[in-house]
Amino acid sequence: MSRVIGSLIAAIVVVGALIAAFALYTVDETESAVVLQFGNPQKSVTEPGLNVKTPFIQNVKYFDSRILDFDDEARTYVTGDKKNLIIDSYAKWRIEDPLQFHVTVTNTMNARSRLGDLIRSNLREEIGKRDLQQTVSGERRQVMQNLTDSVTNQAQNLGIKVVDVRIKRTDLPEENEQAVYDRMAAEREREARQYRAEGAEQAEEIMATAERERAEVLAQARRQAEEVKGEADAEATSIYNEAYSLDSDFFALYRSLQGYQRAFRGDELMVLSPESEFFRYFNQSEAVGQ
Repeated sequence: MSRVIGSLIAAIVVVGALIAAFALYTVDETESAVVLQFGNPQKSVTEPGLNVKTPFIQNVKYFDSRILDFDDEARTYVTGDKKNLIIDSYAKWRIEDPLQFHVTVTNTMNARSRLGDLIRSNLREEIGKRDLQQTVSGERRQVMQNLTDSVTNQAQNLGIKVVDVRIKRTDLPEENEQAVYDRMAAEREREARQYRAEGAEQAEEIMATAERERAEVLAQARRQAEEVKGEADAEATSIYNEAYSLDSDFFALYRSLQGYQRAFRGDELMVLSPESEFFRYFNQSEAVGQ
């Protein structure tokens, strides 16, 4: 009897272990899960830990809850000015609503396909609004921001959260590279000519200003020189007058001596009368000697 009871208990334990094994499931920190009942989704589980399901009736489907990559192949897009561009893009995304994700796209392979369609259609629209220059450099950051916002809003219906969309590489088709290069070279040459013309105009203005300032400085210097010279002449005349008033005879003698010195400095021949006023002091010296 005890053997039968032991066997029964062992059987109950085994059955309980089997039921527990089929009723319990664990969700990892890097995962989320959807509970299915006969293939129909019932609920989603996003918190990690141990959970319970109905054994043999319900099963669990797991999804990666980490940020995933989508790297699209290079494709040709047409700008607003009808230029072809080869653009290579990529995106960062994750599963935000596992239940909605399972219902709409089922798995990550289908999700990447739907996400690629959204990115390409929105990127084609953004590129078509702008010309080549704006797309390549002028508004590239704005293009990526608009693309991220649009794809994020549309991907919510798929249970997907788009973190970021980026343009990885932008190239020209080989047949357009030379034409674009020639146009850019011509544009840079035109800008260079304009800069040179503006520089020459500014140089002429600077030279004219410098010449005008030079003339003003010289005129002011001449005026100051004339004023100084006039003051010096006036002061010299005043000194002469003062000296003459002190002793007019000595002053006349001094001036005559200066005249003699200048007159007899060279070898010039002068014909003068002995009674000339010029020889007045010579005559006086002779009279004194007699």
